Amino acid sequence: MPIKFVLVDTNIWHYIYHQPKEEQFVELQEKSRQFMKNILTDASIKIALSSYQCAEIIELLRRAGQSKQIIKELIEDFKKEKFTIANLVFNNFLIASEKSLASNIHIYDYLVALPLKGIVTEIYSADDHFQHPDFKEIAPVTNPLHPWILREGRIPVKS
Repeated sequence: MPIKFVLVDTNIWHYIYHQPKEEQFVELQEKSRQFMKNILTDASIKIALSSYQCAEIIELLRRAGQSKQIIKELIEDFKKEKFTIANLVFNNFLIASEKSLASNIHIYDYLVALPLKGIVTEIYSADDHFQHPDFKEIAPVTNPLHPWILREGRIPVKS
């Protein structure tokens, strides 16, 4: 059975662990968790992350007040066969800087995705920045949380 490598953007990871206080975001959390459960239980799919994204996810969870035990367990999970980690190299930074300046999209989004070019066959993101052609050059982009749009530093909205 061929293995499919996918990128799951940080905004989806956040809602897997996030305990929403607002009722309208419970649906978002449930969709995120079900999506990730499907990915994690499918033996034909591996999750690819850049080493930068690993740090981004862990920092996001730390700032959100997630328990140290959960964070340590996730770090251990990243070492397992289900995950493939691509190291961020200086050339990734140079390309990310150039593309970020041209598109006005966070450099962080590029640092998540660029190291995975040639590895992933699909990108899953609810961030509408990922609909930019720069990211579609890496792999097709799907929003598994549609109609939700998630963007760093903003309240989630339905499109």
